[in-house]
This record gives sequence, structure tokens and C-alpha cells, in this order.
Amino acid sequence: MIFTKYILKEIFRNQLIILTLLFLVCFCQKLIRMLGLVIDGNISMYLFFICLGLNIPEAGKLLIPFSVFLSVLVTFYRLHIHNEIIAMYSCAVDKYLIIRSIFLFSGIVATFAIINIGWLSPYCSSYQSKLLHEIKENINLTVLSEKKFQPLSTKSLILFADSIQGKKLKHVFLVKTNQNKNNGMYTIMTSEHGNVDQNPDGSRLIILEKGTYYEIYNKCELCEHVFITNFSKYKMSINNTVKTLLKKNKSIDHMSIYQLWYSVAPKARVELHWRLTLLMSIFIMPMITTLLTITISYNYLSNFLLTIFLYTIFFVLHTLLRSHIILEKTNPIVWMWVINSIYLLIALLLNAWDTSCMKKLVLVAFYRN
Repeated sequence: MIFTKYILKEIFRNQLIILTLLFLVCFCQKLIRMLGLVIDGNISMYLFFICLGLNIPEAGKLLIPFSVFLSVLVTFYRLHIHNEIIAMYSCAVDKYLIIRSIFLFSGIVATFAIINIGWLSPYCSSYQSKLLHEIKENINLTVLSEKKFQPLSTKSLILFADSIQGKKLKHVFLVKTNQNKNNGMYTIMTSEHGNVDQNPDGSRLIILEKGTYYEIYNKCELCEHVFITNFSKYKMSINNTVKTLLKKNKSIDHMSIYQLWYSVAPKARVELHWRLTLLMSIFIMPMITTLLTITISYNYLSNFLLTIFLYTIFFVLHTLLRSHIILEKTNPIVWMWVINSIYLLIALLLNAWDTSCMKKLVLVAFYRN
């Protein structure tokens, strides 16, 4: 029990340090990406840090298994260079006590990982997407910049205003492009005054007063077919379809593990098995690392590099299968569990490496060669 507590204390301490550093790296990376929102519009620091905080559970889906692997690797490296593993063996501590300690550590971490992968991360990811959508929508529609060509939320409207005072616009220049590529028509509107208003249903519109309307066809020669007219008031909706598109497109990253379990969509099934693989990696990879250290301890540097190589191959293959980059015509779920079975077999072979049967097989193979 004393050795188990000692091993767990060392691993948990190293994992806390590694996990904190990994989260800081991801936090800084996300911070740089989101600084554009602060530059483009007047965003409160409360919403800014809320968005950053909601990204932590999503990052933890990959960082928690990686921190478990690194903490075990670093801990046993320190125990190896200080000859503490040899000291444990001299105190009649067998390798199965160390294996049980690693299983206990993996089980504790896997409990928190299940909550994060299954429910917490999808909920935070969904809420963050909605919050970012509202922030970007408010930036594009209400926080307008003076003397700057600014695309609006529909991406087909470009607005320029010489002066902006609240919702009032002066000397407005508005360009609308046709989203149909076969029809090269451009609409240009100029106005002395304008304002931005909101409908009862939440959609926004821009109102121009006392201006000129130009309708130009890009394919006409020498712009012979140009329609020009004056207007006293012109209204245009600028975000009438954004919210409906957001409701229709629900990402599989926002689905809980319960929803993925009962979903029949192919992408949802792949996502479900990807999350189960993340949970399995919390048990398999630390066990392979531990067994390579305490069983095959002839050259620790080669074992260290081999462990990193196996971990890299494991997650590279699973990432490619999840993204359907390789084996597009084959069910990726089958190959996910083939890879998991191979790594589980490696762990079992390492566990039986120092048994008498395995030593006889190695000797027989050696003398035959």
C-alpha cells in the first residue's frame, strides 16, 4: 500500500504539471485567434473569457489522455535514473503491484474523462458556438466602423459610411453582389443618410434615405445596360437567414455520448467509437509505457523512443480514420478496433515477456536463427 501511494503521488503530481502546461499552450493559441473579435468590435471582457473558458473541456478530450501518457513516461523515467525501481524489487515488490497502481491511476482519470467526453465537452462546445455566432453577428451588424469598407453577415453586402453616430449613418455607400455565379449583376446604392434597425423577429435591416440606385450587369459590353434610379427610402434585410442556418446545422461535436449511441448517422457512429478509443487509450498507452520500462529495461532510451513512436502512430492512424482520409471505401469503425486490439495485444505480450513460457519461446527462436 505504501508503494502504491508513492507511485500514485508521483504520477498525479507530474500529470498536474503537464496538464497545466498543455492547457496554457491551448489557452494562448485560442486567445490569439479570438483577439480578432475584440479588434473588430466592442466585446466585453466577460464574454471574451467565457468563450475561452468554454474551450477548455473540448481541448481536454485530447489533452487528458496525452497528459496521462506523458506523466507515466516521465515518472518512470525518474524512477529509472534514480534506481528506485531496482530498490522496489529488492523490497520484494513485484511488477504486478506497479501494474495495479497504473490501473488505479488510469481508472481515476478515466472517470473524469468519461464525464468530459460524454457530456461536458459537447455541452460547452454547443454553447460556445452559439455564443460566438451571436458575438460575430452583433459585430457585423451593429458595431460598424467609420470610413472603412466592411462586409456584413451575409458576405454579399459591403458597406461604407463616412460618419456613424449610434445607429445613424451619413454618406453611405452600399454594394450588393448576386450570389448566383451565372448572373453577374451588381447593385450599388449611395445615400446621404441611413440607419440600422431591428425587426420584431430579431432580424436586422438597413434603411437608406434620399439616394441613388445603380444596377450594373458585369457581362455587358461598355456597360450599356445600366439601370439608374433615385429613391426616397430603401430597406434591405441583412441577416434574415443566419439563425435558421445555425439551427439546421448541428455538429456531431455538440452531441452527447447518449445521442451518439442511438444515432444511425455514419459520422455519428465514427465519432462515438473515436470517443471510446480516447477512453481506451487512457488504459492501454500507460500500461505499454510501464511494461516497457519495468520488463524490458536493457536500454531505457530505446524504450523511451519506442513508446513515443507507438503513441504517435496510434493517434495518427485514429485521426486519419476519423477524418475519413484513408480507407474511404471501408468502414473506419472496424479498423479503429483492429488498431485497439493490436495495441492491447502488445500490452499482453509485454506483460508475459518475463514469464518462463515466453523465455523458452525466445530461446527457441534465437537458436533456430
